[in-house]
Amino acid sequence: MKRLFNILFVLAIVFSAIPSCTIETSDNGKLDGFWHLVEIDTLQTGGQKYLGNEKLFWGVEAKLLHLQGADSSYYLRFNHTNDSLILYSPYLDHGHMDKGGGDIALANPQGLHAYGIQNLEEHFKVEALSGSKMILKSSFCRLYLKKF
Repeated sequence: MKRLFNILFVLAIVFSAIPSCTIETSDNGKLDGFWHLVEIDTLQTGGQKYLGNEKLFWGVEAKLLHLQGADSSYYLRFNHTNDSLILYSPYLDHGHMDKGGGDIALANPQGLHAYGIQNLEEHFKVEALSGSKMILKSSFCRLYLKKF
């Protein structure tokens, strides 16, 4: 019995000395997931553009937003509170295209326009956010997204 106790004691010391793995979790709540951009309303002109047949997606996970489906895809950082979503630091998703690799910081927001983002730093009011839909409003437009 004493020998079993000694073995368990040694194993406990060995396992406590091994660095543990941590799983990073997100506190984004209902924002996390894969969203389909289905409509953009232009606030200044009252125009509406239905995009339900287009493949424009916002993927939210941890601290990154991944935009994909238009000519290029992008990564952005974001800050989310109950009633606001601030997007910033956009990068062109360059993937593994060359040995230098890495994503390319954007200096011009033009590529983001297809996703309803007009500026390199965009502030949205979260008008609705549930497990199935999200409505975001900026100074320029209102975006309607459905969870995919």
